[in-house]
Amino acid sequence: MKILILCFTVLFNFKAVTQSPGLTINVIMDSVKADGTRYKIDMKICKPKKMTERGGWFSHDTSAIDFAALKINDIECSEYFDKGLGEPLTYNKSEIPFNKFQFSGQVFAWEEIYVFRISDWSSRGWNPEMYIVLPVKYKSFITLIELSGIEYHEGKVVFLKDHKAVYDQSKLFITHSFENEKGSDVKDFPLKFILEKR
Repeated sequence: MKILILCFTVLFNFKAVTQSPGLTINVIMDSVKADGTRYKIDMKICKPKKMTERGGWFSHDTSAIDFAALKINDIECSEYFDKGLGEPLTYNKSEIPFNKFQFSGQVFAWEEIYVFRISDWSSRGWNPEMYIVLPVKYKSFITLIELSGIEYHEGKVVFLKDHKAVYDQSKLFITHSFENEKGSDVKDFPLKFILEKR
């Protein structure tokens, strides 16, 4: 009996240790406004160089960082990627998933900043990109993000610093619908340096 209890204890501890944090993201253009148009969505992950000490993985803490006040030397960013984690931007046009972006990975999202760049690939000329910037202020081991109904506005940025977030047991759900939301000019955005390619 002692051996059986010991086996269950070891198995339970092993399972707890091997659990990984998770992040799932879905970004979807407005299906009516985007009808017949091809918008390409890329993402980059930025984070403050000085983050809050993590503490308990499963606690529901709120970050004290003022994301809008961060300076260029306070943040580090990845390159933009268009699917998966850090895959290079190198596919044929026929393979590009236009009008949506999906990501899923073993990422602990707390205090990271997700930057989405939306480009109009239907136009023959170049139009300034639109951006969405989402800092994750709430701690959760599993984070699910859904941004929907996005209408393209060239040269604009939407800063989701006060997004809706709901906990359901151990998961954090962040949802935002962009109906009638235009954002502000990129040149007026306090973190415009994170929008650049590097």
